[in-house]
Amino acid sequence: MTLLLAPNAARAEPSIYASEPNADELARLDSAFGLYLTRPPRRHAVERVARVDDEVRLTVWVPTASLTDVELQSRAVEWLLLGRTQYTQGAPALFSEWPDVDRVVLTFVDIQRTEQKSRRASAETITPYLRVRLTRSRFERLKLKAVEACVEKGDCAAVFKAAFDEARFDRKGLKR
Repeated sequence: MTLLLAPNAARAEPSIYASEPNADELARLDSAFGLYLTRPPRRHAVERVARVDDEVRLTVWVPTASLTDVELQSRAVEWLLLGRTQYTQGAPALFSEWPDVDRVVLTFVDIQRTEQKSRRASAETITPYLRVRLTRSRFERLKLKAVEACVEKGDCAAVFKAAFDEARFDRKGLKR
């Protein structure tokens, strides 16, 4: 028996935005930030981009076990303002390519799973512990050279507090 596949059918990637009315835009926003290195279906369902009116919301699962508070804050600054990888630009690309977007919110969550010895899905507790919000007007006043310098040093705690319209970080509720 011969199985015929359409070209690239074996490589077709499922989209987590397929059921959304603005799926193309969400997929473009997803790739513009480059936050999600794991592709669907292996990516957790909580890790996604949402667009609500003039706001873009980014949620990323960042485990806290081996990272210090300063490292987590530095990641948030770098990933939102400069992009996660060398191929993405972060907020500069967002605000230049989407003139109707006025705010971007980045949320880091930690996911705790209960240990079960069965094959059934384990119960999960999703805890947001870091949230930063940046408006277009605040972004236009930022000096990205200072951000690049703090990222290079690996200590962006001061920039974390000063650069955003809202910057919350609370690690107390997380289990270690």
